[in-house]
Amino acid sequence: MTPRIDEPEPIDPAEILVPLVRDATVRIHGAKPGHPLYGSGFFVAPNWVLTCAHVACRGLSEEAAGVGQPAAREVTVGWGDRMLGGVVEWAEPAGHDGGSWPAPDLALIRLLDPVDHPCVWLTERTAKAYTTNQVAFFGYTPGDEPEPYNGRCTISGQAGTSGVLKLGNEDEMPHGVSGGPVVDLVRGEVIGVLKARRRGQDGGQAVGVQQLRRLPAGDPDDPSLDLYHRVMAAHDLYHADRHAFVRDDGGTWTDAHSEIGACAGRALTPGQRTELLGLLAQLPPPADAGSLEGVIGAVRGGRALGLPVAPRAWRDGLGLLYDLRRGTTELEAVLRYAVHAATADRTTAADESAERALWSWAQQTAGAAIPLSRLFRRTLADERRSRLRARSAPGADRTAAAERHGPETLVEIFPRGWEPGRYDWRVSAVPESGEVDCVEEEFDAGTELDALAARLREPLREAFRRCDGSGTLAVIQLAVPGALVGRFSDVRLLGIDADRPVVIRRIDMPDEDAPAAAARAARWRALHEQPPRTHILDCDEGAPGPLPDEADLRARPRDTLPALCRSAATVPEALDRIVRSGYSIALWRRRPVAQEAVCADFHRGMVKAVRTAKSAGRLPRMLADLRAEVDDGVPEKFWSAGLMLFYHDPTRPLPGTDEPLETP
Repeated sequence: MTPRIDEPEPIDPAEILVPLVRDATVRIHGAKPGHPLYGSGFFVAPNWVLTCAHVACRGLSEEAAGVGQPAAREVTVGWGDRMLGGVVEWAEPAGHDGGSWPAPDLALIRLLDPVDHPCVWLTERTAKAYTTNQVAFFGYTPGDEPEPYNGRCTISGQAGTSGVLKLGNEDEMPHGVSGGPVVDLVRGEVIGVLKARRRGQDGGQAVGVQQLRRLPAGDPDDPSLDLYHRVMAAHDLYHADRHAFVRDDGGTWTDAHSEIGACAGRALTPGQRTELLGLLAQLPPPADAGSLEGVIGAVRGGRALGLPVAPRAWRDGLGLLYDLRRGTTELEAVLRYAVHAATADRTTAADESAERALWSWAQQTAGAAIPLSRLFRRTLADERRSRLRARSAPGADRTAAAERHGPETLVEIFPRGWEPGRYDWRVSAVPESGEVDCVEEEFDAGTELDALAARLREPLREAFRRCDGSGTLAVIQLAVPGALVGRFSDVRLLGIDADRPVVIRRIDMPDEDAPAAAARAARWRALHEQPPRTHILDCDEGAPGPLPDEADLRARPRDTLPALCRSAATVPEALDRIVRSGYSIALWRRRPVAQEAVCADFHRGMVKAVRTAKSAGRLPRMLADLRAEVDDGVPEKFWSAGLMLFYHDPTRPLPGTDEPLETP
């Protein structure tokens, strides 16, 4: 008799999801070392933690937690064995007199320094009723060493209309887990934040993550000021980047969704959903709630009614299409929604590349879907064209940037060839007339390399006093030998303000013949007369690659702006090849990148920053602004930490020097 072969046991979603959620769950402590555990939280986007307001604001004085949002409420975020500084960016309510904190009882904490960490998957659905699926909750319990904790339960109902979910009592909810994530184990997404145990009653309470949509709206003319858009866009880009980075051996949330069948029966596969959310995140947010609801209604065939909280971002609208049953297919609605989002009216100039990428995704997805007819695909293209013609967004400003003008500070460092390790130097103020006024110099005994930075600080302060205007910071130009470019790329060593434009020039570049100089001049003009096109030379979707040879580089279009991602260890050699190939401008990052690191945010941020600048002439000031934002702890700008700019201005050479380099 043939032995019976047992069928494989069904996959328990918890086995796949629990490690992902546990790794992204954190502890919340007070600002000073030694504070007890306040509660739990979890990473929702790079350098952003979501928790409860009563956890984030615990221990604040009556004055600090009063009316309005305090300017700085510091906390400590414990993650593994690391203690990270953070500040409460938003809490609602900001304080409470006693008893149970009212809804939404949520807070966002911004980390003060960039950290590479995992993030959970937040649901994009707008649930009209609580789920009947089993959920898991996570957090930490207090003790000499806080211990991670997780349990399972069901959702037994809702309390009122404020988004509070009633949890069953299948597992204990000990002190300390408040602020931790609540995960739907069937759909594989975080749907809530654990709020409290229900003393004297069964189970506990959680707050639905939809309540984050109650965040105050930002300036409609500046999407970067809208905190909800900032965090949700960063969340979706995080997951899209990791899904696209196929060389990583670790599992992603998208992989988990595939393994547990989270999208079974839906129009989009887990990968398609992740890609679409990442593309939507690169668009400016909807102009207002009314326009977003209009788009949703247009593709659904009617407005979505009975929503507990209105959608605010493109991801929220997408979540309303997953369960569509109105005489049209779910996939057709999703594709039309993508087209409407890509062609919506903008309060700011349209991001053409992001819109084209979304349209390309819609085209490819429609073409690969067997049930979709050619007629629908043609109608989709026609709808896009008609919407673009009707759109009244302001045109892009293509004017070239003005060149740098005004007083400058000049630092020159010269190697003493007969005394290795010692350097001569001069600090000068250069007024608008161009005459060099020496502030201080050392050409007698020279200065040791390790003492150079400290020795230059006081002369620099005097030069700045002479050159800075009212409300303006003069450019500082550092003329150094190539061997010191890397050392002085961190201008903080010299006590230089984060938002001061800095130019680093190499004093030892070779001369070039007339044809090479003419080709260089032509490229320089092209990059200042039209928007540059960023070409990343050494990285293909995260995989390090060899730098193109000189013939390849010389053959590229004149508006090419070469950029390096993974060549930090060999920048001098790579930069020399770029310069020899006729380029006067290039971007790279000073800090080495681990082979397993995801670099999509650096690629995207660099390309977008260059596109926003519109002209190479604006790049030095743009990088100074980026450096200042990194110094201020703006998470969305952490990608630019260590970003460098080679910027050789052939119209304004320094005496005895050739190729200048710029740092942000």
